[in-house]
Amino acid sequence: TLMRSSAASDVYKRQCLDSLILEMQESREYQNYLWMEQEISRDPELKRRIDDYRIKNYHLQQSDDVDLFDAVDALERDFYDLRKNQKANAYLEAELAVCKMIQKVQQRITDEIHVFVPEY
Repeated sequence: TLMRSSAASDVYKRQCLDSLILEMQESREYQNYLWMEQEISRDPELKRRIDDYRIKNYHLQQSDDVDLFDAVDALERDFYDLRKNQKANAYLEAELAVCKMIQKVQQRITDEIHVFVPEY
């Protein structure tokens, strides 16, 4: 391949990234998520309960000093009624689909761009 100038290379990378982002924004998964976001916003109490679940789930996933199996089990018990709500569950599933789409892109980049990290 020909060496590009740094500025031209940056422009090309930006165009590629912009194309990827546009494809992801136009994806069925993201469009479904946006639609569900609108649906949930019409019910402030349901949105508050969903956000509470999401916050607790996020903090749980970031915790190092917790038995994840027991903590997830407790979280699911605490929010059982919320997860039985069809609209809430559809929103959470739509959010998960978008997260998985983003994770696949990150994983592909990580698989293809090798950076050596020394081990202890």
